[in-house]
Amino acid sequence: MRFLPVMGVISLGCLCAANLACAPELDLGSDVLWSARHEGNTFDEWLTPPGGSANANPTPNTVDVSSERAYRGMFSARLSIDAPLNGGQSNSGLSRRGLLPTEAYYSAWYYLPHSVTVGGFWVIFKLRTRDSVDDAGTEHELFDLDLKNLPTGEMTLRLYDHRSGDIPLDVAEPVVPVGRWFQVEAFYRNAPDATGRVTYWLDGKQIVDVTGRPTGQTPWVQWLAVSVAEDLTPSTEVIFIDDAAISLSRVGPQGILGR
Repeated sequence: MRFLPVMGVISLGCLCAANLACAPELDLGSDVLWSARHEGNTFDEWLTPPGGSANANPTPNTVDVSSERAYRGMFSARLSIDAPLNGGQSNSGLSRRGLLPTEAYYSAWYYLPHSVTVGGFWVIFKLRTRDSVDDAGTEHELFDLDLKNLPTGEMTLRLYDHRSGDIPLDVAEPVVPVGRWFQVEAFYRNAPDATGRVTYWLDGKQIVDVTGRPTGQTPWVQWLAVSVAEDLTPSTEVIFIDDAAISLSRVGPQGILGR
């Protein structure tokens, strides 16, 4: 079972960031409904909206704001976990939950310092739903985007639907870069019928488009940028996350979240 329990909220992002001078940039303006760039050296951007959270469990897993590296600016979120063999599930992550848009784009930049051997699973991007808007007991898992290994030792992605199992990617075994920032973005249409849809991009390249099936049964949505794992080698691992956004239009690799 794979989930990120809502445990103690760590009251630890605010605004702005310096621009990267490596590619043309797209200012998304008012299409960005929410963003977190962590430049206030806090998690305020995640925690101020109703239902936002930053949490890690059990000990010694942690989530904090770090100046060790950043996509833009000086700070990013650092998710640290210890997930040894037979050690149970380790959780560290950030989330937005509640009555989010019926359809929107969810985006975050990630940094993996090195390749890791995944013996169990390693989830970095989650969508969850609730069968009754006002009943937290009806929350359940929906889509997980996982890291896994290629025979070469490189990292790739896996999409898991908790209702039906693995969903084959349209792009076979896309390589997830290590030692540099990469972007994961998803379009999610929340619908109780066949108009539901979820589409994922890696560094701007579409890797899977799931259509023709229900997604959520109610307007309630939870999005999580996480490090949730069992059985990693090395067991102690860090993921950095920065420039997270919820937008009405594609953010894409060249998108900026305002100036």
